[in-house]
Amino acid sequence: MKIRINNIECRKYTATKTDEVHYEIVKWENNTQFGKEKEYRDNGYVDSFGGDFLQKNGHSIQKTFFERQETCYTVASLNLNMKEPCVYLESVGSRLLYLKKDDIKDFFEVYRLADQKISKKHFK
Repeated sequence: MKIRINNIECRKYTATKTDEVHYEIVKWENNTQFGKEKEYRDNGYVDSFGGDFLQKNGHSIQKTFFERQETCYTVASLNLNMKEPCVYLESVGSRLLYLKKDDIKDFFEVYRLADQKISKKHFK
């Protein structure tokens, strides 16, 4: 399941394997490093970790970071409580507080839609 309104998206969390199903709400933004791999190489970064990263002085950056025009970060997690049953929203620190007004509006619309879809799918 993916729901995206402007820069806010809810998607199933798949970064690490867990027994529990949960979702994340992310904020998309322009990737300021898009297309800048050559600049890093010109500044002394070299291939490392089997060629998947560039590294210099102990600092590593994954090469795929240069390939995407957008990047995102997690604002909140949606966790299922099968006993209630309900979906719990858990903010990542204070990130939700620092969204712009339009993003906050989109966040709550995405959250509302995701809650409905998740509840329908998991709490029959």
